[in-house]
Parts: sequence; structure tokens; C-alpha cells
Amino acid sequence: MTHTKKGAGALMGHLVLGYPTLQESIRTAEKYVEGGVEILELQIPFSHPTADGPVITAACREAVEQQRVSMQDCLEALQTIRQRFPDQEIMVMSYVNRVYAFGPRRFAEAMERLNIRHLIIPDLPVDDAQALAITRHANIKLVPVLAANATDARLEKLLAAGFDFYYLMSDFKITGSTFSLHPRLQKVIGQIKQTAPEARVGIGFGISTPEQVQMVYAAADVAIIGSALIRAQEAGGLETYLSSVGSA
Repeated sequence: MTHTKKGAGALMGHLVLGYPTLQESIRTAEKYVEGGVEILELQIPFSHPTADGPVITAACREAVEQQRVSMQDCLEALQTIRQRFPDQEIMVMSYVNRVYAFGPRRFAEAMERLNIRHLIIPDLPVDDAQALAITRHANIKLVPVLAANATDARLEKLLAAGFDFYYLMSDFKITGSTFSLHPRLQKVIGQIKQTAPEARVGIGFGISTPEQVQMVYAAADVAIIGSALIRAQEAGGLETYLSSVGSA
């Protein structure tokens, strides 16, 4: 399935590995790619995902507590997806507890073997010493997750560190809530683009409609959708939903 976009932005689709089952999550990733999702954001589930709203939290708990999905299960699923889509851009998202339980260096090396270039770990400051333990041994970058109230000094420090993808929260909310773009986001995006014009900026948290995707494309490079995709999958309308947001 292919789509003709009206704007120049890219769609990034989030899913939880192991939800509703491991095999079904692999099939869902395939549907995302076939539906025009340029970037897969594949979450290694954690039972208490602090940045996520109720939809993704429920999916994570199902994967961890009912499906008993392990880190090794997730790595094997990622390997299957990578083999089927060798050129697909994939970002892996998880929480620091899962990474450190597995071993930071071991995890980073596994990501490199899978040709994963970006990690999203919301509860780990990207310039923390622990973060360096993940990235120093592999060709991989962490993705800063920022709110609109990020200070100029903080942003300047991150820009000096050479990150090439920034994940901005649309507003001060959890994932899957109602959508709005905080007025200060444009200033933050402008500062990023002025200092690092090649860096991509994604906006997530609450995006669900083609109109909201277009609003994001007008401000940033990437629209990130998570909870709405899970709801569409649960309702049996994933392909139709992908068609609507993919053509935004």
C-alpha cells in the first residue's frame, strides 16, 4: 500500500513488542510499513512505563505480565522485522530498568547488530553518565525527549552534544491524551534548526487525526503516533486508520 503525502513530513508509528502477542506485534509492524509509516518506534515493554498514558501502559502490562515477553523475545522479534525490512528506519524505545537489567553494553551491541541507530529511553537523561555507558561502545544515539519548558541553557547543552533527532512532547501531558501544541514549541524548534539544521524534530503525545498530523508537519519533521494506532488495531481498523493518517 502506498500513499501520496500532502506535506513533507514523515510518520513515525509506535507499537509495543509482545502486544497483544509477540507474533501479532510483528505482523502489526509489517502493517505499519505497508501502510506508509517511515519510522517504526518499537517499544520493549516495561510494566511501569512512566511517560505513557493508559493505552500504552495497558499494552505494556499485557506484554510483560500476561505474555511474559522477555528482552530476548524482543530482540528476536526485532531481528525478524529487520530481516523482512532491511532498509526500514527503526527506533527502539524502552525504559532504563529493562536496559540495565540486560546490561548496557550488551544491549547497545545488540542494537548495533540490528542496525538500530536511535534509542528512546524517556527516564534516562541523554547526557547522564549511565547514558554514555549505552552509547560509547556502539554506533548509536539516544533521542532527547523534551517538553516545551526546556530551558535555553539545557537546549544549548544538548545541541552542543550533537544529537540528530529530538522528540518533543506536544504539550505537558502523557501519551494518548488530547492533542494540543504548546505555544513555546515553535521557539524550541527554531533554536534546534538554527544550531543543527540537519537534525530532525519529531512531535508526539496525543496525535490521532490527519488534521493533527498536518499541524505537526507544519511545525516539525516527524509526526509520532502511538495510542491512536493501538486503539485502531484493537477496533479492527488499523489499515483504514493508517491510510487516513498516512496520506495527511
